[in-house]
Amino acid sequence: MQSSTGFLSKYKILISAIATFFVLSIGIFSFNLYSSQQLSEDAAHINDSGKMRGLTQQNAKAILSLAQELAAGEPIQTSQAQISESILGMEEILVRTRKRAELAHDENELELLKRFEKGWGQLARLGSEVIGVEQPDAGAVDALRSKSFATNVRLLQDIDDLTQHLEESASARANQLKLVQAAAIAAALINFFIIVFYAFRSLAKSDRIAFAARRETEQILDTVREGLFLIDSDGKVGQQRSGLLESIFPKPLPPGVSFKETLAPLVSKETLESVENYIGLLFNKRVKPALIQSLNPLNRVEIANPKKGENASIFLSFGFSPVREVGESTVAHLLVSVVDVSQEVYLERELQSAEERAKNDMALLIGVLDNDPAVVEGFLNSTSKRLGEINTVLKEFDPHGHSYREVINLVFRVIHSIKGEAAALRLGPISQEAHAFEDTLAPLRHRELSGEDLIPVATGIGGMQQAIAKVSRITDRIGSYMGAAKGIADNPAAHAAEEDVQQTLTRIQRMALGMAADLNKKIRVETSLAHIESLPESIHRLLREGLPQLVRNAVVHGIEDHEERSSAGKAAEGLLRIELKRDASSGCIEIKVSDDGRGIDVEKLRNKMLASGNYTPQAVASMSDRDVAAMIFQPGFSTADEVTDHAGRGFGLDVLHELVRETGVRLRISSTPRVATSFTLNWNPAK
Repeated sequence: MQSSTGFLSKYKILISAIATFFVLSIGIFSFNLYSSQQLSEDAAHINDSGKMRGLTQQNAKAILSLAQELAAGEPIQTSQAQISESILGMEEILVRTRKRAELAHDENELELLKRFEKGWGQLARLGSEVIGVEQPDAGAVDALRSKSFATNVRLLQDIDDLTQHLEESASARANQLKLVQAAAIAAALINFFIIVFYAFRSLAKSDRIAFAARRETEQILDTVREGLFLIDSDGKVGQQRSGLLESIFPKPLPPGVSFKETLAPLVSKETLESVENYIGLLFNKRVKPALIQSLNPLNRVEIANPKKGENASIFLSFGFSPVREVGESTVAHLLVSVVDVSQEVYLERELQSAEERAKNDMALLIGVLDNDPAVVEGFLNSTSKRLGEINTVLKEFDPHGHSYREVINLVFRVIHSIKGEAAALRLGPISQEAHAFEDTLAPLRHRELSGEDLIPVATGIGGMQQAIAKVSRITDRIGSYMGAAKGIADNPAAHAAEEDVQQTLTRIQRMALGMAADLNKKIRVETSLAHIESLPESIHRLLREGLPQLVRNAVVHGIEDHEERSSAGKAAEGLLRIELKRDASSGCIEIKVSDDGRGIDVEKLRNKMLASGNYTPQAVASMSDRDVAAMIFQPGFSTADEVTDHAGRGFGLDVLHELVRETGVRLRISSTPRVATSFTLNWNPAK
């Protein structure tokens, strides 16, 4: 008890000063809160008077427009809407302003409002008579216009008087607030000097404590598990840093060196510019670091690590925390923390890769189960056979008998055909592997080839065979699926007779809709299938291998996007129609694919021929439109501007052309520019 009494007696002045400080702080805080609220209300009040002026001018302008439009017989709905908007808006502001004036007991403001409302009320009543009718009376409009001319200037003057009164009131209140704040600050300063006086008495002791604390800080910096250092507003590295910084950061960071210059050889130019901008924002005292934390370009960045080799890199995570001087809002330094997150990144990548593999495997399983087992088994067998034939061609290739380009084109046709069938069956690994294989083949079409260029072709075929083996393993694990497929594999003739054409068209339709979604196009797919008990194998092959190419061509090149169709006066939704007919008397079979797209643009084909560099302007000019249109069947010729999963290789119609030749069908093309295109395949059993 004596100890407590002695402490209070010894430090009663300091305790009183501190208590006064807290009282002043709370008082200043409360007063500032009140002041902010009062200033905000004054600003809102003045802002409302500005809105009143704007609504008055809008109303006058709308009344004049209404009179002119009515006299000229033009539509008046916009002017009526503006008059209605100004009347309703003004009513809302007047209610709010009058309520604030009554609460403040401001007689002058109430008198000014009353004077304004008197003139505005007459104008509003006349305006209400012309906005509620479809065809207002000309006399009423003329009366409204005359009233507007007579009162508008006076109304604006009333608003100016009101605004001036509000600004004077706000200024007077602001001056009062300044005086009170000045008095509070003066009292706080006196209190501060009292505290400082007593603080000097313990300065020596504080110095000893500070020295001990500095030593503790150094010990902490030597033991923390992350790199810490400071940078100033000029981007220079400070003196203090943690002991682990040198082992984490791949380059030395001596005091005074530019952080940006040290970082420059380790990151890209774009990242370096982003870092400079981000640090600039952090040194802006008006910017809250929490709001821009997501913009940190070094949150997780790959850094070149010369310590581990020329091509080695690590992943570092930098954190930036503003350091402000005591009692100031200006940011003096940035505390930078560096953590090596390489292991974390690698683990995340492995997890993501595993999740992606699992997702792909699940999609593949669903794709297999979603198809007729016979169709999938037939596709796998056919694809394996075709890849085997290509392997044989590569092994027995004689450069004296065939050109390398012929072999590349042959491989391209086969792979492109497999890609289309796999996409229709939703067998992702095969279609993806085929697309990657096409990336390997594409450069080979545009340069002189040698025997070594066939090595990546053989490697690509191996990748295709692995993808097929992956699908085959899945089908083998499904017992019921395997049993159904085995019976069909043992009887190819039954397979040809029993294949469900309707399911084939359904797969093609699903593929078309998927491609359209990828290309941000809207299409409607219609199918028409006559009653057909059986089809020859050549037609089945056309449906499996050729129809996907025609549908892909129609969706990618034929049907336009929404904007192009809209500018051409077409419906937003493109139409793709697939028909299969059979003539009962002759046995002829017809497959027709048509779309209501842009048609075959001969001029665009001519420009593509010239851009390819393979044709001279004279040769292109001498070709007929029919010959130019036939170029769409040439291998490697494409009108697409870029290569995507769905277009750009120039082998889709080449695959179709080769199928037409091998199956003996007749191909007809009908195209009207900017209107429609149709491809018709006719098979005659007599030929």
